Amino acid sequence: MSNNNRKAFVPLILVFILLNGLVTIFRAPLESKGFDRDFLIVANLILFLLSLASLYLQGRAIESKNPNAFVRGVYMAMLVKLFVCMIAILIYSFIQKSKINKPAIFVSMGIYILYTSLEVSGLMKIARKKKNV
Repeated sequence: MSNNNRKAFVPLILVFILLNGLVTIFRAPLESKGFDRDFLIVANLILFLLSLASLYLQGRAIESKNPNAFVRGVYMAMLVKLFVCMIAILIYSFIQKSKINKPAIFVSMGIYILYTSLEVSGLMKIARKKKNV
């Protein structure tokens, strides 16, 4: 991935720092509403790392001369994200058993959508730069 394309990672990093900061700052109000702060931080970390890896794989694939490479990259990134998220939720449910924190899971789903939209936005920037070159 070229240096110019690395700018697509900046929004992901900023959102990661912002979300962790918000969860840390608003710890007491979140816990009083029933949210598991540790779960939110771990979920944010997992989703951030998955999004970084996914953006990297798809960014490399978009630079390929083979148009099928991009499609493979998108599918591979999507499957990796899907399976890692499923495994993480299964591990969490086995550990917690009956104390599953549903509000935190739903917020994590929103964080997933946020990271995915930032990822798509970054890929669109990379694709526009490639088209203009």
